[in-house]
Amino acid sequence: MARVAGVLLAVLLLGACAAPDDRPYDDADVLFATEMIPHHQQAVAMAKLAPAHGASRPVQEVASQISAEQVPEIAQLRGMLAEWDQPAGPTAAPTGGMPGMNGGGALGDAAPGMMTDDEMTRLETASGPAFDHTFLQMMITHHQGALTMAKTELADGRDPEAVLMAQNISDAQQVSIELMQRLLAGR
Repeated sequence: MARVAGVLLAVLLLGACAAPDDRPYDDADVLFATEMIPHHQQAVAMAKLAPAHGASRPVQEVASQISAEQVPEIAQLRGMLAEWDQPAGPTAAPTGGMPGMNGGGALGDAAPGMMTDDEMTRLETASGPAFDHTFLQMMITHHQGALTMAKTELADGRDPEAVLMAQNISDAQQVSIELMQRLLAGR
C-alpha cells in the first residue's frame, strides 16, 4: 500500500511539473498581451488628442483609425489574459503616460516605442501643424515598438489567437507607418 501511494505521489508530482508545458499559451504570449495593453492604451490616448489640438483632417483620420483598431484589441488582449488566469497589468495614467513604464517597474524596462511623460506633455501642448508633426513622429516610433513586440510574439508565442493577433497588429501598423511617413513627407 505504501508503495502504491509512493508511485501515485510520484505520478502526481511529475504531472504537476509537466503542466506548464501543456498550456496552450506560454510566457511569450503572456508578456505580449501584458505589454501590448498599456502600449495600445497609450496610442489611443495620443489619438484622442487629435481633434482638440487642431490636427489636420488626414492626421485626424489616422488617429481615428488607430482608436478603431486598438480599442477592440485591448479588450481581446484582456480576454486572453483572463482566459489564461493572468493579471491584465498596468493601465494608462490620466495623462496617457504609463505607470511604471518610464523607469522600469513590474514589467522591467519600458515596452518598445512607449512615450515618456515628457513626450506626452510635449504632444499635449502642441496644436495645429506642430501637433501633426509631433503626433506623426511619435506615433511612427510607437508603432515601430509594436512591430518589435509582434515580431517577438511571432517567433516565440504558442497561443494561436495571440500569434494571429501579433500578425494582424504587425500588418496593420506597418501600413499605418507607411501612411504616416508619407504624411510627414507632405505626400
